[in-house]
Amino acid sequence: MIKLGSHISFKKPDYLIGSFNEAINNGENCFMIYLGAPQSAFRVDSSLYNIEKYLKQCNSIIPVSDIVVHAPYIVNLANREKVDFGIKFLCSEIKRMNSFGAKLLVLHPGSSVEYSRSEALASLIQSLKKIIESTKDVIICLEIMSGKGSQICSNFNDLLYVIKSVNSERIAICLDTCHAWDAGYDIKDYENFKSYIKQQNILPLIRVIHLNDSMNELGSKKDRHANIDKGHIGLEILKKFVHDKDFDNIPIILETPFINNKSPYKDEIIMLLENNKKDNILF
Repeated sequence: MIKLGSHISFKKPDYLIGSFNEAINNGENCFMIYLGAPQSAFRVDSSLYNIEKYLKQCNSIIPVSDIVVHAPYIVNLANREKVDFGIKFLCSEIKRMNSFGAKLLVLHPGSSVEYSRSEALASLIQSLKKIIESTKDVIICLEIMSGKGSQICSNFNDLLYVIKSVNSERIAICLDTCHAWDAGYDIKDYENFKSYIKQQNILPLIRVIHLNDSMNELGSKKDRHANIDKGHIGLEILKKFVHDKDFDNIPIILETPFINNKSPYKDEIIMLLENNKKDNILF
């Protein structure tokens, strides 16, 4: 089954119910939220999320297992000064996810401002081990990055090294199409890209996809998302991810820019599903 959604607001007073209604209005059957502002550690108590109402009224339509949570940008497990904060915050964030049954947490691996690349990877690995030991259920999906600045994990080799080192089924990969393209992976050569991720045993580790076009050329390392079919990747390639049976039942999340302060997601979802026979119906 195709699971296609977008980054949805999560705000008072309705929280989960409001997010659900926004997703349904867009024609989505999964969605992604931040549990608070992405640049802030402030979080309201999970008792305000309307969990009971969601489980009673909405869970049969979009199960909580298809709600992806994105960790805030302020978490950086590869930075010496932010490691302790990041571990503590993510442990509490996962417990908030446990309160309503969400299973997938997307995390940016971090930037090695003070560390060498190897030190930064080691910091990430040790931090993830501590988080796994202190929490339960949630799978942490490390997002491939574009390679901008001092970012780590802008290649699959680093991600595989981290996952092997942590050695837990609760660590996986979030494939961001814009990031992968900007990092130098030619996803427009779709069949060769698919062959690569199969040969390297990456495919079984992908648990979330961020579906974005890119404003920049292959290998730019700039990380600037473009709207669907408005960038260098193009609609037809992005549709391949949506309709690829290997990605069935994996939440595919749009993070494209708003247009004139309005959400593009409803129209972009129609674009991605059109002319594909019965696949154009998500529910």
